[in-house]
Amino acid sequence: MKKNLLPLCTLFLFLVSCKKDKIIEPTTVTFIWPAGTSDYAPHTLGSTFTFESATGTPVVIDSFTYTVVKDTTINALPFKKLTSNKPVLGPTYFANTTNGVVTNISYNVNLQGFTVPVITQTILKDNVIVNTTWSETQNITAQGFTVPVTFTYTLMQNNFTKMILGKDYNNSIYVKQIVSIPAQIAALLGIAASNQVDNYFAKGVGLTERTGAGSTVKIKRYTIVK
Repeated sequence: MKKNLLPLCTLFLFLVSCKKDKIIEPTTVTFIWPAGTSDYAPHTLGSTFTFESATGTPVVIDSFTYTVVKDTTINALPFKKLTSNKPVLGPTYFANTTNGVVTNISYNVNLQGFTVPVITQTILKDNVIVNTTWSETQNITAQGFTVPVTFTYTLMQNNFTKMILGKDYNNSIYVKQIVSIPAQIAALLGIAASNQVDNYFAKGVGLTERTGAGSTVKIKRYTIVK
């Protein structure tokens, strides 16, 4: 009887050994951004973005925080509402991404010294090649004046690392924005006919830096809710 059990014991030990040696590979879960958001505009509900601002002469340093507070729909597209704890530094805006195109609708924006009730801007196209340019012209009314304002954007650089406040942000995109109005209107209002704004975005973060018109904002910290 003992001789008959030996092969069975050997088989049992072999099976146990094989079971122990089996390696279970971890399952990789790919996060799918909700409608209206993306890698370069990760505005999920509850996410926060804190920026450091530098304005004026002498330079005044301050900070403000955007919080994604609401899902809504504008023109049949899903938008995210972002509000600031300091509206003077960061006005309320709504953001949408559709097929890599990031659109912002901002309220009570300071534009060359004028407070503009609302501006719609296509601030980024994250899936186009370097040197791609796009533009849009809007008739903007502020303080009794209606002025045609042209926003021209050029994607200057992508897939690079940018250091901001001591931290590296990989997979960055740099978009140059030129804001212009007709020269004769600029002369009448006593303001510059055009201004350049440099916008930087990072994958998984969104806007990281904006410099232009005498001010700079830089990302300090962020929390993305997934």
